[in-house]
Amino acid sequence: MAEENNGIAALARIEAPVAAKDFILPGAPGLTFRSAYPEDFRWFETDEKVDDFDASEMFTSFRKLWVGYEPTTRDQLEIGVYAATIPPERVAVAADYGRLLAGSAWGPDNYGVEASERDFGEVLTGESKTGFDYRTRISVWRRGTDLLILRLQTNDEDAAKAVPIMARFVGSLSFTQPLKDSIAASFVSHDIALPSGGKFSFHLPPHWQPFNSGSESARPIAASIFLDKADPDSNSALGVFAIEVPAGAVAANAPLPDIATSASDLMMENLLPQVTYDRQPIDRQKAAGFDEVTPAHGLFIGKLITHAEPPAEIAATELFAVAPKDVLGIASLGAMPDNQKNMGLMMHLTFAERLVTDDLRAFLAAHPK
Repeated sequence: MAEENNGIAALARIEAPVAAKDFILPGAPGLTFRSAYPEDFRWFETDEKVDDFDASEMFTSFRKLWVGYEPTTRDQLEIGVYAATIPPERVAVAADYGRLLAGSAWGPDNYGVEASERDFGEVLTGESKTGFDYRTRISVWRRGTDLLILRLQTNDEDAAKAVPIMARFVGSLSFTQPLKDSIAASFVSHDIALPSGGKFSFHLPPHWQPFNSGSESARPIAASIFLDKADPDSNSALGVFAIEVPAGAVAANAPLPDIATSASDLMMENLLPQVTYDRQPIDRQKAAGFDEVTPAHGLFIGKLITHAEPPAEIAATELFAVAPKDVLGIASLGAMPDNQKNMGLMMHLTFAERLVTDDLRAFLAAHPK
């Protein structure tokens, strides 16, 4: 089974591995790994700088260190092994790195995400070159401030043969050193008092600082807003909210869309009080893993269009869920991901949201509905 929850280990058992080796990545000892591949494969060391994603400001280094293929049939399958280093203040969910790489340079066609653990994720993508259609599988592991990135490419004609080999290579991958995650070790714990009593504890990276430090919220609502202080332009904000369910009300009937709208409106009133805007809802979804722990929840995605000339767009996301006596949730405001830099900012905001979302899911599981 591949280490650290790659989510596809079963696919690796399609055929017995026929060869294996240790891949040493200079400058990133924590990424040294072992994996299985066809015995006819040949591996070549390289040290090729990758600069296609510099504008995102998400990497302090990005190198291609190994390339492997069967010499007589290179078009059928090629595997590139990359190592990247990230600044801690721009850490992202692993699958989002894959989306950035795919959307910016490695294949704009979106075939979906295969796995999306926080620190491991995959993106399936593709592109057409001179009439030949290619498929690309991008697998990303984060280990501290280092990323291991695999770029596995085949063509449509040979996909039936290549896909099981891809699965075996990813599914059999194991790291040779234990993980020491300096980023996770730096997370800071915060609390918000619940109007009904008790508290909800959550974690954020250290550079996310309270906007309203020292202020008190009064019943029936508690709120705490955080800003990404590592971004000098203050593009990203995250609010954590707790709203008391009125006496006699049925918690599952809480008007979650209205609550979500009010939360981001409250953030705008505090952060940009002079700005007027229109709201454009984009989508309402279910958040993964919440059906089992709450009678009602909703994930709301939209954007705010300011009354400026020219108008500016602000990404707005809200997730609210019903607890036994409170409605708990988060709301975020951020730059629209319309270029690489803004994509990077949104990726990090999504990571901060993910931390609080995971804490919220665990809190609800510990307080049965």
